[in-house]
Amino acid sequence: MTRLPRLRWSTALLSGLAVIWLYPVAWTLSNAIKSSADIYRAPWDVPWPPAIGNIGAAWSRGQLGVALANSTFVTALTVAGVLVLSVSGAYSLTRLRPPRRALLLILVLAPLIIPTEVLIVPLFSMFRALGLINSLPGLALTNIVGSVSFATVILTGYFRTIPQDLIDAARVDGAGRLQVLLRIVVPLARPGILAVAILVAVLTWNDFAGPLVLIQKPDAFTVQLALTRFSTLYATDQGLTFAGMAIVILPPLLLFLVFQRSFIQGLTAGVVRH
Repeated sequence: MTRLPRLRWSTALLSGLAVIWLYPVAWTLSNAIKSSADIYRAPWDVPWPPAIGNIGAAWSRGQLGVALANSTFVTALTVAGVLVLSVSGAYSLTRLRPPRRALLLILVLAPLIIPTEVLIVPLFSMFRALGLINSLPGLALTNIVGSVSFATVILTGYFRTIPQDLIDAARVDGAGRLQVLLRIVVPLARPGILAVAILVAVLTWNDFAGPLVLIQKPDAFTVQLALTRFSTLYATDQGLTFAGMAIVILPPLLLFLVFQRSFIQGLTAGVVRH
């Protein structure tokens, strides 16, 4: 009898959270087919006929095709770099047991407590000296450095759930450390690795501060910078802005919908102790 009320409360809580999270998405999609006047007049009214032309105008005026390609390139490069470093680091911390492992873990966690704003000026100066301003690989390098710490922490918790007996059996059969990592650990940790990849991809896709500091050439704009093309010093075209936002949020939204089960499994498995 006590389980049914608990299910009702959990369902009500989850439904409330779903409404809170879906509200901005629904608001963005509904305003994407309105003119700026309609948005200011009645944000939740359904206009008829809908301003479908906003989508095409936002695509051309914001040069979103180029921006989407730039963001895709930076995101793919960032995810690949983060996975290589975090998988190697997490495997070393959990299975190779290096000396002073606790100190190494603290060093991995250290970047997470440093405010990003503190690094803006030295980061810009360093990248200008290296000639990496307006460089998409340079922007990806910044994102890799900013994401590898939390990715390593998540994968460290996940790798601890892999039975040591499987690794020992592979070592007895003559497998080297790299073979154990690639043929045993990585396949078993695929849900956790996929969860980290999705997190990093979404954070990189939505990053605005990094491109704002390092990207100045319009041809190298990412999607977040491209949305600023709808604003001038005196006014913002809200209809085109919402239409551009609707286009920009679709890739990460579809990515999460496709891999949501693996994403949730990857995040929750790391907290289970075997």
